[in-house]
Amino acid sequence: MFNLPAALLWPTRNFSPFTNFHSDLGSSTDNSALGAQFYNSGQVFQGLAVILFAGGLYVLYTEKKWKNALVILGQVSVFLIGLGLIMNGVFSEDFQPQHGQWSEVIFYNIFIAELLVNIPMFIDDSKPKKYIAIFGFIAAALNAFFVIGFDLFYPAYFLEWVGIYVAEAWLGLIAAFIFYEKVWKGSE
Repeated sequence: MFNLPAALLWPTRNFSPFTNFHSDLGSSTDNSALGAQFYNSGQVFQGLAVILFAGGLYVLYTEKKWKNALVILGQVSVFLIGLGLIMNGVFSEDFQPQHGQWSEVIFYNIFIAELLVNIPMFIDDSKPKKYIAIFGFIAAALNAFFVIGFDLFYPAYFLEWVGIYVAEAWLGLIAAFIFYEKVWKGSE
C-alpha cells in the first residue's frame, strides 16, 4: 500500500528490481522526499502488522510441547522481523550503518522463522499446512540464497526483491489458512 506511491514518486520513473534495492525507495537522496516518507512510514506500519502476526501464530500450538517450542521460537523471530521493519522505517537508507544492521536482523530472522514455523506445520496431518510448509521451506532456501549471495553477487537487487516478496507471500498463506480454519470454518 505504501510501496506503490513511493515507487510512483521516484523522480526518474525508472525504479526497477533489476537496478535498485527495494529499500532505495526510502532514500531521500534517491527518491523524492514524499516518496521516501511513504516508504518509510509503510515500513513502520508493516512492522507493527508483522508483530501482531507473530502473536497470532499461537493458533498453531498443539498438544506436543516440542512443536510448540518451535512455534514459540518462530514467534520470537517473527517479532524480530517486525521490530527490524520498524527500525528500517526509522533508519532509512540515509542512515548507515543502522539501516544495514536492521536489514540483517530482518533477513536472518526471515530465514529462521520460515524454518522454525514450517517444521511443525510440515509434520502436521493437515494437507494445507504441509503445502504451506513446503512453500515456506522454498522461501527459506531463497532467503538463505539471498543472505549468502548478497556479498557474492553484490549488488543483488533482484535477489533482495525475491527474498522480500516470497516471505510476504508465505505470511499471507499462513494468515489466509488461519482465517479459513479458525474464522471461516469456525463460524459454520
